[in-house]
Amino acid sequence: MNVKENKIKIAYLTQVPGPYRERMHELIHQNPQFSYDVVYCAKLEPNRKWVLDYGNYNMHFLTETAKTFRHNNPNVWQLLKKLNPDVLIITAFKPTMLYGVIWCLLNGRKIIVYNDGTFRSEKGISFVQKSLRKFVYRFTSSFMAPGKGTEDLYKSYGVSNDKIFKSCLCVDNSQFQNTPKDLREFTVMFSGQIIDRKLPLFFAEIAVELSKRISGFKALIIGDGDLREQMLEKLTAHNVEYEFPGFLNQKDLPSYYGKAKLFLFTTKHDEWGIVANEACASGTPVITSLDAGAAEDLIIHDFNGYILPNSVDVWVEHILKLLLNKDLYTKFSTNSIAMVSTYNHNQAAKGLKDAVHFALNGTSNSISSQPITARI
Repeated sequence: MNVKENKIKIAYLTQVPGPYRERMHELIHQNPQFSYDVVYCAKLEPNRKWVLDYGNYNMHFLTETAKTFRHNNPNVWQLLKKLNPDVLIITAFKPTMLYGVIWCLLNGRKIIVYNDGTFRSEKGISFVQKSLRKFVYRFTSSFMAPGKGTEDLYKSYGVSNDKIFKSCLCVDNSQFQNTPKDLREFTVMFSGQIIDRKLPLFFAEIAVELSKRISGFKALIIGDGDLREQMLEKLTAHNVEYEFPGFLNQKDLPSYYGKAKLFLFTTKHDEWGIVANEACASGTPVITSLDAGAAEDLIIHDFNGYILPNSVDVWVEHILKLLLNKDLYTKFSTNSIAMVSTYNHNQAAKGLKDAVHFALNGTSNSISSQPITARI
């Protein structure tokens, strides 16, 4: 092993910075066992408007702004040669990451895969994409997963359970406040990119129907995207009262989740959906579909929310049931906070640490380490 000052050298190679990963990187950087560098393909991707306060850790950017999501950065080779890590963690299968895999194979270094795709979300990927994964997985020493959907994906490729370590996606739960239901101004809330994949028009249809049945109905809509005008025009045409603060940065978001009674997480496809964490941390029950990676993991049907087919009538029925039953709403709200409390940065860092130890030693080096299947 190549060790500097008796530290394990780790390089974490990923696309762009995300607000839900900065604290985890800091915790690993602060760990005296590790020398830790995070390598980003770019500072921003085309669809991101994040304004981040970067954490205190070693970071490297292969380019400033990515023009596409492809991420083809041959200069990663020279950087890896300079960093000379014992372990490389990759979070996708872009050309840049594949260069990293080849570098590891030529230099005898360990590879860890941290994929947030799920068995459901990757069903439709191409033969070439599946073949790339099969190739990389053959040489991967351990795997990190944010939840059950990714665990199921790994197992579909024959990965054994003992090689999979949970490293959750999370927010700083302490930044969110649980406002009493009667003090919440808005009935339902949308937060995310206002694009086709997020089903904003489906949300609008639900809001139209709810406004006919609920006195004082009001919707809160946060985000931006190419379907913004169409979504808002639909609400206006049906006299639905709403507030639209637009795109909000990460500092301003927490105060909004406690203003709505319910969070409607409409989506065609989300590998996870960090908005579900934000809602749960505010004690806001979440209604979503199986197309959200957080479904059946952070969001449990009839426990802290609902997981429903994309039918306006079905969503309206369950929303009315929940809003009209005070005890049920309180139960869902309390359970949401309890569930999300285990999704935190310390857990995310622990999963990474255990995956690294397993990759190098065949053990997690942690008595408390449990397979990802051990969950509520």
